[in-house]
Amino acid sequence: MQDLHRALVVTGVTLLMLPMCGRHVDAGGAEAVGARRTSPRIVNIINFIRQCEPRIDWITEDVLYETVVAQIDILKKHQLKGTFLLQYDALIDVRYQKLLKNLPADMFEIGAWWEIPQPLVENSGYTWRGRYPWDWHADVGFATGYSPDERVKLVDTYMTDFKKVFGSYPKSVGSWFIDAHTLQYMHERYGIVASCNCKDQIGTDGYTLWGGYWNQGYYPSRKNAYMPAQNSENQIPVPIFRMLGSDPIHQYDNGLGTGWQRVVSLEPVYERGGGMPTGADGISMPSSAGRRWRTATFRPGRKTRSPGDG
Repeated sequence: MQDLHRALVVTGVTLLMLPMCGRHVDAGGAEAVGARRTSPRIVNIINFIRQCEPRIDWITEDVLYETVVAQIDILKKHQLKGTFLLQYDALIDVRYQKLLKNLPADMFEIGAWWEIPQPLVENSGYTWRGRYPWDWHADVGFATGYSPDERVKLVDTYMTDFKKVFGSYPKSVGSWFIDAHTLQYMHERYGIVASCNCKDQIGTDGYTLWGGYWNQGYYPSRKNAYMPAQNSENQIPVPIFRMLGSDPIHQYDNGLGTGWQRVVSLEPVYERGGGMPTGADGISMPSSAGRRWRTATFRPGRKTRSPGDG
C-alpha cells in the first residue's frame, strides 16, 4: 500500500465507511446470545480537487494535477470505485475537464467540492475578499461568509458551469462545512442526494466546528446543518457523512486550554493518530445495546500537512 499512500498525501482523499456491526464476544470467548447480526459494509473513496494550494510553495498546480492522475491510475489498478469532488477553480480548468470526462461512469462519480475560490465569486458578479485565489478562512472560503442571496447565486453559477462540462448536475457535494440554507437549496433546486463535512475541531484553519455528530452519518437539521434533525419534518433529506475520522483518544482534548487545536485523525500521516502501529486497525467501542460497533470512518492520506491544516 506504499504506492497508494504516496499518491494520496498531496490532495485530500477520504474513505467513508458506514458503521459496521459484528459479533459480540464476551470475555470467555463465547458468542453473544442470539443470531449474528450483519449490516452492509459500504466504502466510498472521495478525492476533493483544488486547483491551487497557496500555503505550500512546492505544491504547484502541476503537482496537484499529476496527483489526481496518479490516484485515478491506482483506483483502476485495484478496481476501486471513487468519487472526485471538484472545487470551482478545478471545474473550469480544461485539464481536469478532459481528464475526468473520460472516466468510466460505472467506476467514478464526479461531484462538487464546496469551498469558495476567487473565480466562483467573480463569475457570480461579486468582489473577491480573499488573500489568495483560494483562501481557507471561513469568512471567504465557505458559503457562510456570504449572504443567503449570495449563496444561492454562487450555487447557481457552479451548477450551471458543472452541467455545461459534464451534462448533468452533481449528486454529491462536500466541504468542511456547508450551511443549512445552501444545502437545502442544492437539494431542492438541483437534486443533490449526499454530502460530507469535517470533524469537530477548535480554531484549526481559523474556524471552529464543535458539538457535531461524532464521526457518523446523519440527516441534518433545517436550522443547523452541523446538527442532526430531531424529526423528519425538520430535516434536510440529504445524508451527511463525517470526513477525517477523529482519533477518539488524542483528538478530543488536544489543545485544551489554548485558542486552537491541531488535527489528530486516523490518517497514517498523523503519527499520534492513524500513524501509530495500532492506528485505525480496529477501534471498537461498546454500544448501549451491548454489541460492539467498529468505527470505520477514516482518511488514509490527505494533502501534506501545514500549520493549522485543513
